[in-house]
Amino acid sequence: MMNVYQVVSDTNVGGAGRYLLNYVKHFNREHFKVTVLIPENSMLKPLLNDVADITVIEVPFMADKSYDKRCVKAMQEIFNGEKIDIVHTHASLSARIAARRARAGVVVSTRHCIEPPGRFPTSVVKGILNNLLCDVYVAVSDAVAQNLADCGIKREKIQTVCNGVEPVTKLSETERYAERNKRGILEDETVFGVFARLEEVKGHQYFIEAAKQFLKKGGRGKFLIVGDGSLMEELKKQAAGVPEIIFTGYVPDTATLLNITDVNVLSSRSEAMSLAILEAMSLGIPTIATNVGGNPQLVKPKENGLLTEFSDSGGMAEAFLKMAANKAFYKQCAEHAGELYRRQYTAEIMVKNLEKLYEEVANESSRK
Repeated sequence: MMNVYQVVSDTNVGGAGRYLLNYVKHFNREHFKVTVLIPENSMLKPLLNDVADITVIEVPFMADKSYDKRCVKAMQEIFNGEKIDIVHTHASLSARIAARRARAGVVVSTRHCIEPPGRFPTSVVKGILNNLLCDVYVAVSDAVAQNLADCGIKREKIQTVCNGVEPVTKLSETERYAERNKRGILEDETVFGVFARLEEVKGHQYFIEAAKQFLKKGGRGKFLIVGDGSLMEELKKQAAGVPEIIFTGYVPDTATLLNITDVNVLSSRSEAMSLAILEAMSLGIPTIATNVGGNPQLVKPKENGLLTEFSDSGGMAEAFLKMAANKAFYKQCAEHAGELYRRQYTAEIMVKNLEKLYEEVANESSRK
């Protein structure tokens, strides 16, 4: 049985946390023993308590930090004396250093975002350090794999294992109609939704401008902005006087709002592999997204959605109009979105691909 340690330093349930939750739900319990290291007071703790066949250890000085020398010491004490095959970290430099010091098996690290390469000579030093501290870097999309190479990671160390998600529970047509009706959404209105934190990188201002242009050209629809963040008040000012733009604020469970959405939208400047797109695909909802990062890997123009350039509100408005007006095109995109999800992007497929990688790198390590 292979002994795997998963390390997540975030205290919130972000991309790495959701990745971890999918992994512990679906891993092969006959072939893998799993220990999870999380910070003290992590929001993941209650979610992991109900998962069978895993060990959860809370690590001090770890919360929301990539590096803390006290955390390195604490994790090294955990690793020492254990027969570990894989230490899989998610942005934790402390864990990689501790694993190297304890000689704790193969060190794997997943990159969940796209980072700027940085400037010389800092970028070169950082690249050398990252290559020394990790055996395999897992990219969650082809764009992230290229980004890792641009940041100085050796190509032979990079493996792509695409994100996968659990399917969002689908409402019946009766339930969906009732939820839309409750929110004043008319039958002839198309609902466009953005599910993202309200921060500059997500480009909400261009979504709002596109919504205004869509309505000015006679389009009928509602525009949901789901989430919270530092730009809430600024964006509300931009949307003032347009009742069709609705701010929901933070919503703990977005399943109902996603179910009443007709078109998922990403207006981001940067994306690694969007979980929001994958969740929409699981419901057969098409996406209009910016042509950045991992988005083109998921959104195939004229097949399951449309791509626009970042900050091009006019182009996004035209995409809104096409989705709203062309019912045959919309239906085709919806069907293809669901098919692509089931074929490539379920949580089970992600975990199976990850476990295959574990076995390959562990076997390769044992032969050295």
